[in-house]
Amino acid sequence: MVSNCANCEISLVPGNQFCGSCGQKAHLHRLSWHDITHDVVHYFTHADKGIFHLLTQLITKTGTVAREFVSGKRKKYFPPLNFFLIVAAIYVFLFTLTTKPSSTIDVLKEHPELARIPNAQKRAQVTHIYERAGNARVFMNKHSNGIAMLALPLLAGIFWLFYRKAGYNYVEHLVANMYMTGFALLCHVLVFLPIGLILNLANPNIILVAFFIFQLVYCSVFYYRFINKISGAARVKAFFVSLFGIFSWALLTGSLIRLYITNGFWGLLT
Repeated sequence: MVSNCANCEISLVPGNQFCGSCGQKAHLHRLSWHDITHDVVHYFTHADKGIFHLLTQLITKTGTVAREFVSGKRKKYFPPLNFFLIVAAIYVFLFTLTTKPSSTIDVLKEHPELARIPNAQKRAQVTHIYERAGNARVFMNKHSNGIAMLALPLLAGIFWLFYRKAGYNYVEHLVANMYMTGFALLCHVLVFLPIGLILNLANPNIILVAFFIFQLVYCSVFYYRFINKISGAARVKAFFVSLFGIFSWALLTGSLIRLYITNGFWGLLT
């Protein structure tokens, strides 16, 4: 008996287990919890294109992953956009657990020296600066997925600009940056953030500096292998282009944060 595919409604070939048009199974049953859990496990652990396989490859092969994906090996690796969005969701979730908005009461508790400022207006101004600093930190953590998404077009544009002769178009550089930036963010939230919390350093900027160095080294190696030009000059170029890209984004976001903290964007945001 010939029937139609439940998905695309094309006639099924008798004896075939899958639709020849869309690839869906020919014979289906009602959904159950087994189907859901099986799909979740398969989605993350599938031997040849699961996310754990991808992470292993991003550690051992770095930019080769992006080069092979761009060259046509699309089924071999976990999709770059899916990977980046999952990492961004993990990033936001874990950072949300460790930060909270700053209130005037919290600021006064953390900085008792503010109470000793004799001028009430000056004391209020300084208090608001501390409040905005805390709120900026919370905003950056809460919306880090969106911020990272905004960083991708800029970083991809910078790498495309410096590697125009490499033969990759802008979208292909964007794909490479999804893998590269996504892996760096995952390392930040799963490695550097826990280390900072465990050590409870008096100066948390030490962890940021350590992550900056890691990100710079990883991006340099990633793009060196992505471009696949074996030479000392290619290594140096990958290093300085990575440095320029990371520094440009840090300078842009740092300037905007500083403007908000110091004057609330000239009073537009209190």
